[in-house]
Amino acid sequence: MVCRKRLLIPLYKNKVIDNRYEHDENVIIYMVQPETTFSGGLSDRLRGITSIYGECKRKNLPFKIVFEPLHLQDYLVPNQYDWQIEAKNICWDLKKVYPCTLLTYNNNLENSAQINAQKKILQYYLNKSYKQIHIYSNMAIADNDFSVLFNELFRPSERLQNQIDYHLNKLGGEKKYISLTFRFRQLLGDFKEGGYILPESEREAYILKCIKGVVELHLRYPTERILVTSDSKMFLDRLCHLEYVYVIPGKVVHMGFTFDASQDTYIKSFIDYFMLSNAKKVFQMTDKLLFRSGFPKRAAMLTNAPYEEIELL
Repeated sequence: MVCRKRLLIPLYKNKVIDNRYEHDENVIIYMVQPETTFSGGLSDRLRGITSIYGECKRKNLPFKIVFEPLHLQDYLVPNQYDWQIEAKNICWDLKKVYPCTLLTYNNNLENSAQINAQKKILQYYLNKSYKQIHIYSNMAIADNDFSVLFNELFRPSERLQNQIDYHLNKLGGEKKYISLTFRFRQLLGDFKEGGYILPESEREAYILKCIKGVVELHLRYPTERILVTSDSKMFLDRLCHLEYVYVIPGKVVHMGFTFDASQDTYIKSFIDYFMLSNAKKVFQMTDKLLFRSGFPKRAAMLTNAPYEEIELL
């Protein structure tokens, strides 16, 4: 949870040359920039945003969000609280702005020592005497209030809501289906991220094993449609023969590793997120190769949907 301010200094020195700061109000900004990888993927960013917003709300501090290179407003728009800030009002002058990081290292987000440490460090940052505090973070200190805080901040953009409505209609509506998530990372060689890459000679057998896992969930819930989400389009394409499976078309990317995708590509992650949240129960498949993702669990938290992890046998 150490501050990496020194790593951010070159970024700020490059940006301040062209910056004409026109904002005089003190403000806290949740910051994502393409030059950094501190904030993780979408789920990590959402937990960081709600954590910092919750503390700013408690202390009555102005809170804004900068989410680059994709523009968050293309997918999520302000709901009850206006978190938008114009580019001209973002300060990059290190004499006036304090950039800092607050990261999560313990995979157990319920670890009380980590939560308490993050709260204290955040309070320390928020008490800094600068015009702007820029926080790069995937911290998780507000999970008990995640749904409330998220809904105060966000609602889907018109385009995103239209996509959600389309797929909900295909599945019969909210809470009319279950979901199952597979998180391969680059295991199958078709996704840009870290992690182990399975040898090509072993991939087919592993894909068949994962398909069997989908079939077995269907046997447990024979009357339910199953929304299957994954970071591997190769795997999703292999499920088209299962009539009880619903797959949202499109390619998905990891926001922490891909900075130049189209709006049509980035929106897929948001569609998946809201569609998972609208499932009557959210499942995630796990084993020693699959990555245990926070994405489906956090989607379930949005609507308090039941969440369960299944061991792939």
